[in-house]
Order: sequence, then C-alpha cells, then structure tokens
Amino acid sequence: MSEEDNVKEERVSERRFEYPDGFLDEGLPRGVMSPSQVSMYQRCPRQYEYRYVQELVDPPGVSMVKGTAIHKGAEVIHRSMIETGNPVNFDEGAESVAKCFDSESIFIENWDGQAKGVVKDSAINGYATYYRYAVPRIKPVHAEKTFAIKVGTVPVRGVIDLVDRVQDTDMSLENDPDNPRLVEVVSDLKTTMKRWPEQKVRFTPQLTFYALAEGTSRVRIDFLIEGKSGTKYEQERSVRDAFDMKCLIEDVEEISDMIKKGYFPRCDPTSWGCNEKYCGYYSRCRGKK
Repeated sequence: MSEEDNVKEERVSERRFEYPDGFLDEGLPRGVMSPSQVSMYQRCPRQYEYRYVQELVDPPGVSMVKGTAIHKGAEVIHRSMIETGNPVNFDEGAESVAKCFDSESIFIENWDGQAKGVVKDSAINGYATYYRYAVPRIKPVHAEKTFAIKVGTVPVRGVIDLVDRVQDTDMSLENDPDNPRLVEVVSDLKTTMKRWPEQKVRFTPQLTFYALAEGTSRVRIDFLIEGKSGTKYEQERSVRDAFDMKCLIEDVEEISDMIKKGYFPRCDPTSWGCNEKYCGYYSRCRGKK
C-alpha cells in the first residue's frame, strides 16, 4: 500500500459519514468504495485484497505520519481562514503539526534510518512553506469536506482537502480581464519528492471523484516538493469534462463488479510499486528474495 493512499485512508477513517437508506452495498468489503480504494485496485488488485478483504494493516510508515501531520497544519490554516478571514497564528498551527506528529509517530515500527526529530522538523518545515506561500494565494470555502455519492451504481465516500475560490483563468468575452470572476476549484495537497507530470495530474482519478462530488470541472494539485535546497510550494490546475466523468463511472462499476467476483490478480512485477519499499505486502505476495 502506498504511503499516499495510507494518508488518505487515515483521514477518511477519522470522519463520520451519514448514509441514506439503501446507500451501502453489502457486496463490497466496507459497503462503500473510496478514491484511495479505486486507485489501489487499479494499481494492484492483489494489494487491494490484502488490505480491504483480508484487512491486513501494516504499521504506518515515516512518510505517512509526516504527511498526516502536514495535512493537519493545512487544515488548521483553512478552517481559520474560513471562520475568521485570516490564517491561524503561525506558532499555533505549527503546534498542531507537532502534536499530530507526536501522537501518530508512536505507531511507527521502522524509521528507515531516519531520526525522529529530523522527520518532525521536516513536517514543521513543510507546514511553514505552505503557510508562507499558499496562504497569499488561497481563499478557502470548505476544508476537509466529506462526500458520499453514487458513482454510477457504486457508493463512494471521501474527503476533499480544500475547496478554494480563485480567479477564473478563462479570458472569454464574458470574463472581464480587469475584473475576473471568482470560481471554485477542488484542491488536493501532495507532499512529494518531485512534481507530478502534467499527464498524471490530468488523469488521476482522485481529482475526478472530487470534481464529480462538487459538480465542478476545475481541479488542482497543491504540491509541497521536498528537495535538497528546501521545500517548494507549487500549484498545478487541471480540468475534468463529461467524458472524464463517464470513464470514471465505467471504471468504478467494473472494479466493483470484479471485487464482488473475487478477482484479485497480482500486478505486473515490473510496476513501480511492486517492491518491498512501496508495498507492505510484497514478501507475502512475491516471496522474500
């Protein structure tokens, strides 16, 4: 299971969802799908089986805990801006990051040779970068917004990091360039070692789920890119159209059907995630070398 999926599932599990009668599907392992579940099945059906059918959960990794802590800091910033119009005091937000890191890091069993204090400082530095460079550019409307929708016939739940209000970049005749209109965009925060290729941003299903849930075509990734010279904050906007939604619905319904039929083949062993570093089930699946 990738660290990124772990962070998303951790955040989803913290939220309370209320479903209408008949919403859940008893044929699915949890009665409901999520963007992280769909992404995992697409990456490796066998990994999905271990995680959601057999419920084999590995201890959190270093990247997961750090990402969770940074997300907590971003959430505190967003909620303060929504409620008061201003970001939370920097030190108060940093304290929330530190507390989150301390409470989650006790479950880490393998630090991969990294010092706990160094990792904690890195989480706080990531928060500091977001505070310095994201705050002047965002106007939060919703933070950690939950949704529960039917994607085709399949129940799906999730949590959107941020619904942001931005200036429309469509310079059509109806949009005055001197006074551009404001539009809403759904945004997801990623902490990564390198910026995603434009193609990956364009087609990642997670943003398509969010666009469908919010009824918008505008989506965005907010990157915190960790490098030797420090952490950078960058944005990458994208769009989702009707064909993207159609493809997502078809994919989700097909995946749901295969899960119910017990179809969980191994992925291509040359896939980037099929190794001991990125998959906690590797030794169980492929066998120790």
